[in-house]
Amino acid sequence: MDIFSLAVEELQQLEVTVAARKSEPWLASSGTVYVVSRSDIENYGWRDLKEILASIPNMDYFYQWSWLPGGQRGFTGNMSGTLMLIDGREVQNLLANEAFIMNNFPSSRIERVEVLQGPNSTLYGGNAAQGVINVITRLERDENELHVLGGEVGTRHGHLLLNHKNGDFSASLSASYFESDQDYQQLREFVMNTSEFSRSSKDRLRNLDPNAFRNNEQNYTLDTKLSYQSLYFGANISRAENVSGIEAVTYDYITGDDSRRGYANYYLGKNIAVNAQWQGNVELSYFREYKEKDRLTTIVPEGATRYKDLIQYNEREDIGPSDRVRFTTQWQYNVNESADFIFGYDGWRTVIGRKIKYRDVNGDIVLFTPAEWAKEKEKSTKHAVYAQYSKTFMWDTRSLKLSAGLRYNQQDFTNSAYLPRASLVYQSDESQAIKLTYGEAFRPPTIFEFDLVVDDELESQTMQMTELNWSKSFVFKDIKFASIAALYHMKAENFYEKILDPTRGIWQTEITGEHRIYGLETQLKFQARNWQGQLSYRYIKPDEERVGTESQILDVPKYKLKFGLVYRLNDTWRIAGFADHWAATYTESNVLSGKNTGIEKIDAWTTLNMHLFKQTERFSYGIYIENVFDTEYFHSNGRGTSPTKYLQAPRNIRLQFSYKF
Repeated sequence: MDIFSLAVEELQQLEVTVAARKSEPWLASSGTVYVVSRSDIENYGWRDLKEILASIPNMDYFYQWSWLPGGQRGFTGNMSGTLMLIDGREVQNLLANEAFIMNNFPSSRIERVEVLQGPNSTLYGGNAAQGVINVITRLERDENELHVLGGEVGTRHGHLLLNHKNGDFSASLSASYFESDQDYQQLREFVMNTSEFSRSSKDRLRNLDPNAFRNNEQNYTLDTKLSYQSLYFGANISRAENVSGIEAVTYDYITGDDSRRGYANYYLGKNIAVNAQWQGNVELSYFREYKEKDRLTTIVPEGATRYKDLIQYNEREDIGPSDRVRFTTQWQYNVNESADFIFGYDGWRTVIGRKIKYRDVNGDIVLFTPAEWAKEKEKSTKHAVYAQYSKTFMWDTRSLKLSAGLRYNQQDFTNSAYLPRASLVYQSDESQAIKLTYGEAFRPPTIFEFDLVVDDELESQTMQMTELNWSKSFVFKDIKFASIAALYHMKAENFYEKILDPTRGIWQTEITGEHRIYGLETQLKFQARNWQGQLSYRYIKPDEERVGTESQILDVPKYKLKFGLVYRLNDTWRIAGFADHWAATYTESNVLSGKNTGIEKIDAWTTLNMHLFKQTERFSYGIYIENVFDTEYFHSNGRGTSPTKYLQAPRNIRLQFSYKF
């Protein structure tokens, strides 16, 4: 392959799987799909999935130095509306249904990323309410590689990729290790600023010694797969240890709420080809996760006026391990060259690990489970069946593809649902497509959301979407282009809110509210001789967001603009830059005095990252500069009224090297 891969040509020829759970051309895929290829990752120098997702025009997130909360298309939260897949297999955490993204997705692990926008529960089930992220690993590729990276604040990363094939047998392994102090001086100073950062009721008693701050993280990942003919066995394993970043405003940053967490997904399956028309797959998987946390618990004596007056002791909190056994099967029947059926079954049994706290009481260790923990909701079963029909009508150079699907989902403690999705794709020729898509999705409640629930069930949160997409590839004055433009309307209903029952005098979790968003998103990729790049834009217009009787403030920027450019200096040297601009954000925040909240403006910002590197057939090495102009910029807090905002990384440099063998 040419070491200066041409992104537009790759995109034109690429087959994607995330939109329809089958391979189909990117241009003709149902809905809006963004693809970040291996060459994009290498050219721009992105280190991990967080940086890769920054190139997607309509991803919303706020990094608070622990994990990556957020959402898609103007919706934000704990990333529970986005379904996380590795090689098409769900790795959503079991406790909170989150797409849990830390530094455990290094880019050296990733072949490409496919991002599907909008609801897609018809084929994927729960949590695909805002979209799907499918990380495709580098397993079963014809390459072996050693990759190392080093940077400021104690950042170190190593990755080993091994692929071997002998006849019908193949074995692959991808293993990585990452660690970083993430201890920028600017960050230390920021978290001690009680007016800019926290505005918490704890501020007057907090330890404001910047030397007490700690923000370290380390993690490792392991992907492996063994295949013999049509049988395969594999695993995706992740382990991490980190602190709570700067989200949790505590009295003392010395302990930092040390967390140890991880998951492992083991799977065994078989691909079955009955004949040219019938093809299928059966797979059994076992998913296991755990979470442990050490925290400094504080008792505030009456009359306390300073940090030294507090009574503090260490407390441990464990959840898990939690387990899921899952059986899936999917079959495709090809009626002819222009029509096919997909249908499948998905069922699992989940056991959520119980929350247990360890508390030292007069020298004795006392174990207890909080009273609000929903013990009777720890075990649940889910069954779902789904089907999709696709038919393409052809005349001359034109085509019209109709896709229609329906899923029936039944699971404990929430309502059953029929979830439709339909799409029309019209192509006047092979270079452009106009797509009209309607979809529905849901997110079932988590065990945390059953706190204080009086009834046995909660309705699932729901999402509806109507979308018009125009995708096109073309050549203008020897410049090759590939573009995506989408207009959409999405409506979310059924938010969970804790409300005081005045008659019974107790708090209850109730279902209430809706949130509508109208939006536009575009991405244009281009290449010409030694140049290639991309330009992206998004704009969202929210309707009134209502939760209960209150109107909420939109805490994501209304528009974003992104621009990337790569220049080939010669046969082996390249330089790339990626600029990211976010509009001002308005969020609800605690005021500096009193108990009320007000509207806080988080200023607009623009950053530029640069990558200079050399790549040959065997070696690659380069230098990456994050935040070239040392811009001070912030992400807003989309999950609470304090802290107000999160400072992002100042200018820093990292070096990276890889060797293919």
